[in-house]
Amino acid sequence: MGRMLGAFDAGGMNDIPDLNKCPDCGCFFADDNCPICGKVCPEEMRAGNRKVQKKKLKKKDLQYPGRVTFVDWYHSWWAIILAMFVMPILGIILLATSPHQKWKKALFISIAVLYLVISSFGFSMLPRLFSMLDQPVDTSLTREDYIAAAEELSAEAFYRNPDHYEEGYWYMELQIVKRAAYSDSYYDDEIYYLCEAKGGSSYQIILRDCQVDDTQKLITGDVITVYGECGDETSVYVGEEWYDSVAFNMAYVVVEE
Repeated sequence: MGRMLGAFDAGGMNDIPDLNKCPDCGCFFADDNCPICGKVCPEEMRAGNRKVQKKKLKKKDLQYPGRVTFVDWYHSWWAIILAMFVMPILGIILLATSPHQKWKKALFISIAVLYLVISSFGFSMLPRLFSMLDQPVDTSLTREDYIAAAEELSAEAFYRNPDHYEEGYWYMELQIVKRAAYSDSYYDDEIYYLCEAKGGSSYQIILRDCQVDDTQKLITGDVITVYGECGDETSVYVGEEWYDSVAFNMAYVVVEE
């Protein structure tokens, strides 16, 4: 069955060289005027004068030219949202394999993953996730430059007001009291020490081992000069007691002979 004179190509895929074409609405017709908008066909759009241009089609246009795309029920939004609540992994898979627009899928999957993390670990996990992206100490400086940039800090000053020293590089003279047996750290391989000021004091400091260069093991009684930065709120178990404080992140250490 042939195409009617004065037809409209919804998909815009084909051209009819023996018919005039309206430059405004894309209708093909045999008369001088477009049957849809009434515009007079210009000479450059008339049959024989018009240069046929091939349109680059998208994949979806090739599959469904000029038609409505029907989505399977399990790829519909209500089914995907229901699956997110019942079984989040299934909901993410259904959304990823659906024909919905990519930006919508990316946005919805991001929200779903965030919901999955929060529902599994609670809101307390979010600060930890952000903290894991941060380096505990600055590794862009050489050891010499780091030590040269560090300012002296007393154990008492850090113990009393650790928030005041969140920025910058510092060094303290400490003595190792004992290595912590446990901590509330979300890093499995972290080492913490309970320390006090050199010569002994009641100001106990939690030292987090973040050594940039070769790790140097510390033992009870070691007197050290430690260079580093202010860390996060930490709890460690030493002996038979838990200690809570802001940790001092150790980048470099010098042990007195």
